[in-house]
Amino acid sequence: MASEKLFRYIPPFPDDVPTTPMHVISLQRLRSADTTASKEVMNACQELGFFLLDLRGDELGETVIGEVDALFEVGQKILNLPDDVKEKYLNDAPKSFLGFKPRGQAKTETNEPDRFEWFNLGQDGLLGNTNPQPLPPLINSHNSLFTSFLQHGQTIVSTIASTLATQLGLPADTFTALQAPHKPSGTVIRIIKAFASPDVKDLRTSMIHHTDFGTITLLANVLGGLQILAPGKLPTDDAAWSWVKPQPGCLIVNLGDAMVQWSGGLLRSNVHRINYAPGLQRLVDRYSLAILVRPERNASMKRLVGEPVEGEEDGEGLSAWEWEVKKAMALTKGEAVMQSKGGKAAANI
Repeated sequence: MASEKLFRYIPPFPDDVPTTPMHVISLQRLRSADTTASKEVMNACQELGFFLLDLRGDELGETVIGEVDALFEVGQKILNLPDDVKEKYLNDAPKSFLGFKPRGQAKTETNEPDRFEWFNLGQDGLLGNTNPQPLPPLINSHNSLFTSFLQHGQTIVSTIASTLATQLGLPADTFTALQAPHKPSGTVIRIIKAFASPDVKDLRTSMIHHTDFGTITLLANVLGGLQILAPGKLPTDDAAWSWVKPQPGCLIVNLGDAMVQWSGGLLRSNVHRINYAPGLQRLVDRYSLAILVRPERNASMKRLVGEPVEGEEDGEGLSAWEWEVKKAMALTKGEAVMQSKGGKAAANI
């Protein structure tokens, strides 16, 4: 997450809205193989599939905080480029999600146009796994910063993945071997802008509820707006949604469907969405920075432990790319059921 200084220039997060209780786990303790921290990660990834990772006090973490501060400034400039410039780099979904996604291209649960845009930078191009994607000069001039942030983020992802594998009784490299950064994948850095909501008509969902396809997501926010669905509840229940309060120096971490698949449902991917920001924060455009990690394209999606996940493609015989295409096509055709997957039963949380 960004440093304390970026939180000084935004309206305060209100005290009168429901917030999601989340584990706060120290990266320093996790990287030192602290037993308690390792168990906390496992509990968080079975209960909610989300936790806050405190980067402060760790050398790598402090470096990432500085990179996030710099990239928030760069990201705002990128997403505030003229539309005719950004539209030269449009994505080609579902064939490719790299590049610019304009506001209103997707729909919300009420079939209204979405209220966000993003720019996706592919890991493969940044790390030389494939030819670089076409990029605006503004991004190209900061390639070294994006690449450094990605590499440091992948180190953090590796730490989390190794911890979870060990907690599940698997070899420590079980998950890291399936998402190696030097092999082609759908992993991206995503810069997101959710637009301010000054009018009553804007007080609605910006991005529809969903679970992430991939393995692990690292998210940096300053403004609120991210909401998590309570386990065991339906997305149509307004009371079941609560806000995540961003914390200085902390990344928001969540698991995706691939980790649920590999773990046979022992780990959890939880439904979430972007809503309007709470309180006076709704008057300000909301910028986010994320690393969305996916398995390498040829990784097997075979279950490694646990039992088949009800309602999920088993993955037997499928590569990660084939598995992701099936999920993307189901989503595009409206056949996908947006529900949380895996983890502990709601009654046991």
